Amino acid sequence: MPGYELMGVEERESLNEIFETSNGVLFPHGFDALRNGRFRVREFEKAFSDKFSCKHTQAVTSGTVAQLVAMVAMGIKQGDEVITQAHTFVATVESILAIGAVPVIVDVDDTYNIDPIALENAITSKTKLIVPVHMLGNPASMDKILEIGKKYRIPVLEDGCEALGATYKGQNVGTLGDVGVFSLDFAKTITTGEGGLVITNNSYYYKIAKEFHDHGHESNPDFPRGRDTRSIVGMNYRMSEMQGAVGMAQLKKLDFIISKNREHKSFLKSNMDKSKIAFRNITDVEGDLGDTLIFNFENASLANQFLELYIASGYGTKNIPDAIDWHFSGKWNHMFANVTSYRDTWKTQWSKTAELLARSIAIPIYVKTIKEELEKHLDVINSIMAKI
Repeated sequence: MPGYELMGVEERESLNEIFETSNGVLFPHGFDALRNGRFRVREFEKAFSDKFSCKHTQAVTSGTVAQLVAMVAMGIKQGDEVITQAHTFVATVESILAIGAVPVIVDVDDTYNIDPIALENAITSKTKLIVPVHMLGNPASMDKILEIGKKYRIPVLEDGCEALGATYKGQNVGTLGDVGVFSLDFAKTITTGEGGLVITNNSYYYKIAKEFHDHGHESNPDFPRGRDTRSIVGMNYRMSEMQGAVGMAQLKKLDFIISKNREHKSFLKSNMDKSKIAFRNITDVEGDLGDTLIFNFENASLANQFLELYIASGYGTKNIPDAIDWHFSGKWNHMFANVTSYRDTWKTQWSKTAELLARSIAIPIYVKTIKEELEKHLDVINSIMAKI
């Protein structure tokens, strides 16, 4: 599942090198003589762009900030409506609120991602952005989403925070829409501890993102940094050289992580007792990240019976249902006091999504699991299925 499983020698050597060859310069700008020409955050950004076949990558401090920076770059302002989905991490909606925009949250379908029909029905004259979230490694239905965006001339910002490395019809998640964002926190596919990335092929969006995340610095080559030019108000969301160094080491492990995810998920999914369950609809089987196996029962009672026995056997779930409070908008009453449309309806607004999640189980897939452990896990799952 996450890059932290493989955190080790390579990451430590990358960090040590900052002190051995760059005199411990941790700031991503300046100090040229001390750092001996190494700019590790910039190196990480270039390596990521090359790996993902996109023109521009901007590293920032978190996936949450990545979305905020992306929305600023895309011109989203206070009062604009931004459509996203009910099953996502809380940060997706937090970012919308932080910018002063209005979250318009719609149900998911059997992909556990945004329902394109619900998306189109929610569009109004105030809709300025669509944010599909590729939840738990499964790409959203991007063909339909992009078609809707084009039809109404609304840009698409892909939230790929939980799907870094997944592809959709041969194209990297995050590169299909106008902008993509990723998280590099400690539970993600690759990690820098904390961190995020904004990727785009749009040079104007990149220009604004680059300036906004760095106090408005234009990085004008005609001036030293202390006299740098600026034209917009910015913030400080800069990634440090330590994160850049770790990111470079982790990026080299990405293909191995994805390969193992898919191998282990395939083994469990192919051999599970399927008589009482339905698997999540995967939009692109070859492109699925493979870090999560999601299935659902006919009703919540069966799901709860499975869960009780599964936990008693020493296993845990991933977000569904163990952290559902942070991944379903129907739990976020603290957010909606100032969102008029949901102030009185948040408990029932997303009943379709609530019903699906209530009868679902998400199982994490780990990179370092050995064959014997996988076989034992499978035996536990199938024995529970036989009991309920």
